[in-house]
Amino acid sequence: MRESQSSNRTEAHILYPHNATMPPGKAAIAALQQTIAMFVGCITPALIFSSVVGIDAATQSYLISICLLASGLGTLLQAKRLGIIGSGLLSINGTSFAYVDLLLRAGSDGGLPLACGMALAAVPLQFALAFSLPALRSIISPLVAGIVVLAIGIDLIPVSGYYISKDSAEGASWSLSASIALVVVISLIVSQTWKLKQVRMYGPIIAIALGYVLSGALGIIEWPSWTTDKWITIPKPLAYGLAFKWELLIPFAIIYIVSSIEAIGDLTATASLSGMPTKGLDFWKRIRGGVLSDAITSSFSCLFNGFPTATFSQNNGVIQLTGVGSRQVGYYVSGILVIAAIIPHTGYFFSAMPNPVLGGVTLVLFGMIAGAGIRMIFQEPLNEYNMLTIAVSLGLAFSIPSQEQFVDELPEFLGAIFSSKVATAGLAAMTMNFILSKVINKVKDK
Repeated sequence: MRESQSSNRTEAHILYPHNATMPPGKAAIAALQQTIAMFVGCITPALIFSSVVGIDAATQSYLISICLLASGLGTLLQAKRLGIIGSGLLSINGTSFAYVDLLLRAGSDGGLPLACGMALAAVPLQFALAFSLPALRSIISPLVAGIVVLAIGIDLIPVSGYYISKDSAEGASWSLSASIALVVVISLIVSQTWKLKQVRMYGPIIAIALGYVLSGALGIIEWPSWTTDKWITIPKPLAYGLAFKWELLIPFAIIYIVSSIEAIGDLTATASLSGMPTKGLDFWKRIRGGVLSDAITSSFSCLFNGFPTATFSQNNGVIQLTGVGSRQVGYYVSGILVIAAIIPHTGYFFSAMPNPVLGGVTLVLFGMIAGAGIRMIFQEPLNEYNMLTIAVSLGLAFSIPSQEQFVDELPEFLGAIFSSKVATAGLAAMTMNFILSKVINKVKDK
């Protein structure tokens, strides 16, 4: 009865279900809302990678463009559903934070070519996983995915501190950098707790705009010396080449597994909010198509020296807020992202983002990623077995990688896994979940 009532409430809230035709004006407004909700998250991995690895402004601008282009094409594939590819839902794609830890590790070792090469080398696993997702979900539970997402968030939070303090390390005033970051954080807090739900959607954009204005007034914006007279950015396959290291393959494969599991949750929520069934053969075909679309888009992005993409869960919040689940909106979002991608000055503008502004935004963003992991963990009861899985996985993830001498003595492929907090958390969580599920089944049999 409760399930039926919940379904009725959801259907009553849907103004435009997944196949509804919308007036162009309303579709454009809905698309703009969806784009604003994901834009900052989409470009942030490129900004972080560029700063930490140290690539020039022209390459950074190109990287931002490719990430936006891949996200646009991925969103189009999801909405259009070409044969078995795509979910046929308003599922927005964007550059995934799940890979940032490993991309930074590969980038520090071999630059952009190695980061993209390893992401591309592991993507065939996601193609294979798309056809075995129901079985995979029974092995890799929301608990496992939640532990990994929590580890991703916790691991990335110190990067925010790096950006907030970066200018002061280079001679600028620490109090100035911290003050700008604090204003950005407060702006995000205010916007996210505002009574008008519409304001919440624009929170990140408002915070960044405020940060730019404040930084400009204080004279700390440094526009890149790189300029271009080109009207459009033309993507080039293998523009910066690809590189490969065997020892990094397993860590990247682990994250692709977790990303595929996350996609099940995201697409299930999208289907539910759009008035579509979340059970049965057609549902699993949509899930398979959605994961295949992610794999294809990630392959395209990496071939053009961009980063892997994934479904963006925050955009389900926009569907819930607006009641617009029509996949027609996905076409408009795709168009906006592609146009932004091919305009060179999009990348140029965001390349100049002041470090304290980026630090303030990512502080909240990464904290929310950790919070999303906690929410996933709570989808399962916190019994003694699950608590043990959480304890061991996080304990290993945040202890072993910090022991560099121990990691250096391991064989290369094991060292690559255990030097990454996220990969360690994923491997430990999957192992613990498998072992303890066997123990539980034996106890039940007795």
